[in-house]
Amino acid sequence: MKDFCIEQPLGFDLLVKIGEVLGIAGVNIEGLSMTSFQEQGVVHFAVEDIVTAERALGSAGLKIKEITDVFVLDKDQKEVTGKSGSFGEICKTLSDQGIQINFGYPAENNRFIFGVSDVEKAQVLFR
Repeated sequence: MKDFCIEQPLGFDLLVKIGEVLGIAGVNIEGLSMTSFQEQGVVHFAVEDIVTAERALGSAGLKIKEITDVFVLDKDQKEVTGKSGSFGEICKTLSDQGIQINFGYPAENNRFIFGVSDVEKAQVLFR
């Protein structure tokens, strides 16, 4: 799975475009986060089918700022679902091991998606 980052001037239809384009292409969005800053919309979303997503977004004129490997943490598998403070503990564990968190958001099937400085090291920590 990879994270796609799209940054463009904020408009009412940014999420609509992303959703429609990927839906028509048959690509499921596993998780998504959007924020805005100074009239710019920044959308992060994770997909499994990287090639199809990249092709579909490009054909629709949506410029991809970055495609990033991600660390995916299954909350149920790690038995942290619904436990207060678990998110902070996860982030502290990553930070204490020198892993920088660049972004993060919830995903389908009770997962967290993190863009981190060392995906492999994060995966080993949470095996």
